[in-house]
Amino acid sequence: MIRCSGLLLLLLGSPVWGSSYWQDQPLTPAWHQYLQQSEQLKLQDQQQLQQELKSLGLSKPLKASHAKNFGLEAIGSTADLMAVLSYQTPSGGWSKRTDMSQPRQRGQWAGSEPGYIPTFDNGATSSQMRWLMQYFPQATAAQQQQIRQSLGNALQFMLQAQFPNGGFPQNYPLRGGYHDAATLNDHVMADLLTLLWDISESALFSSEQQQQAHEGFGRGVQFLVNAVVVLNGRPTVWAAQHHPLTLAPVAARKFEQVSLVSTESAKLLALLLDKASDQPGVVKTLCYGALWLQQHQIKDKKWQRTATGSSLVDAKGQLLWARFYSLTDEKPVFFDRDGQTYPDVNQLSLERQQGYGWYQSEGKPFLKAWAKRPELQQQCAPSQQELSDAAKTP
Repeated sequence: MIRCSGLLLLLLGSPVWGSSYWQDQPLTPAWHQYLQQSEQLKLQDQQQLQQELKSLGLSKPLKASHAKNFGLEAIGSTADLMAVLSYQTPSGGWSKRTDMSQPRQRGQWAGSEPGYIPTFDNGATSSQMRWLMQYFPQATAAQQQQIRQSLGNALQFMLQAQFPNGGFPQNYPLRGGYHDAATLNDHVMADLLTLLWDISESALFSSEQQQQAHEGFGRGVQFLVNAVVVLNGRPTVWAAQHHPLTLAPVAARKFEQVSLVSTESAKLLALLLDKASDQPGVVKTLCYGALWLQQHQIKDKKWQRTATGSSLVDAKGQLLWARFYSLTDEKPVFFDRDGQTYPDVNQLSLERQQGYGWYQSEGKPFLKAWAKRPELQQQCAPSQQELSDAAKTP
């Protein structure tokens, strides 16, 4: 678990944009191999595109069409299948914010944002893998063979992207800056671990692949146990991003500074409760995570956004949490594009108030599920008394 002193918190508050987590850090052979592999896969992706451009006599890649998501929500036809398969990179992943309803052309970028080819951000790669798994039963025999090959490559890509300590970057191959951090933000870690669990139990994959997925899931669980942030001697929850080597909380975009996160933490706690409560260290993580959510819940309020701003308004029976909490006093904090920290959401620019989910309710379903597991709560000592003194679970 990550312990944060006052000096460390001050240092962590500095932005990491453009910096490298690997500089001046002692690297084990496993990490050296990981970084070399990333460069090799990046080169592999680039070489294929360059070969296509050369064969077509083009000097630069053709642009891919932008889409808020992927231009489709599932594979429903042979045409959809061929289109989705065409966007898979040689390294094995997919991009984000790209229209994949029409097939990729030779010489075209595999994504609308070249810096995110491929990525796990915004559900990329995990979504395409799930679509392929769901479409498999209705595919022809020949198509099923293609799907198995694609999924095998994608699984290998996921496992190659996983850090030696079990975390996952936002982008892979690595692209630098906060994208290389172990990413919990926007449920990247939860999505990938859930997918690995499902693969480990899916007959679509060989027994060897199922075992590899199972082991990858286990490494991810241990990463989460090890990365819990300890404040004032007590375990809490997680940050949105953690340093890939030290596991310390780190910043991302200017409006995503160093802090504890409620929403991503709640979803990860639910995943651990459902699928990994028997793994080492998980019950303790659940105990303190539940306690933290109980102590920071905002009762009988909902967050309301209007054309002029936002505010918390009365809403009986509702539960909310701020998205971010300070590592110094564990109170809600809000960030704007200027990189500054504010104690009140109304101090943000109107654009940021309207364009970001500063209050969310993901903690509620986890606490309900936790209340149904008294056999685990009994193992919470010495935190049992703290749990019983906290607000009652809804």
